Amino acid sequence: MSILTDTDLKKILCYDEAQWNDNKPLLIEHGSDDCLTPMGYDLRVGGFYKTFIAKPNLDTLEEGKSVVIKPGDIALIGTYERLRMPQDGSISALILSRVSQVSRGLSNISTKVDPGWAEGELLIPVQNFSRDVIELKHKEKFCTIIFFKNESAASLYNSKSSRLKFFQLLAQTSRKSLNKDLQLGIISISVYSIFFWDRILLFSR
Repeated sequence: MSILTDTDLKKILCYDEAQWNDNKPLLIEHGSDDCLTPMGYDLRVGGFYKTFIAKPNLDTLEEGKSVVIKPGDIALIGTYERLRMPQDGSISALILSRVSQVSRGLSNISTKVDPGWAEGELLIPVQNFSRDVIELKHKEKFCTIIFFKNESAASLYNSKSSRLKFFQLLAQTSRKSLNKDLQLGIISISVYSIFFWDRILLFSR
């Protein structure tokens, strides 16, 4: 297994789906040469995200807006780039933190990209270890993907099922969050009502 440098990537990388073929088997839609590094590619903040504490439901992120990550919170961020790996299973990838973001107190929770992945946006978890609120702007570089040439092509890979399970989990989480909010609201109203009527009975004596 060997790491692919920017020289290696330029030989196999394309940014347009129309160019994605056997000669250019690695596709990064919406990509840019400005994001290439000596040994990888810097991924940017895309159009959707969720935070587990402040904003537990999946939300969209528009141009000019930012993801706000509170101290201790974890954010799950969709990438601006849409990735399609070579379909022969010859390349794998890891997603690592950028030093510039780590210096702010933001660390990527290292994740892998399986050979054959062709489902588009990646979903990257990051955590704010600082005591300050951290903001990530739309299209800001926030992590780096490192590509590896596999010694042997992978024999088993299927990205569709994992992505489907992820979105099912998000939907389930959203419903649970909504149900929890409703339950807390009902409890709060009930407690307030009991307190309110108790005060009325006390003063009417």
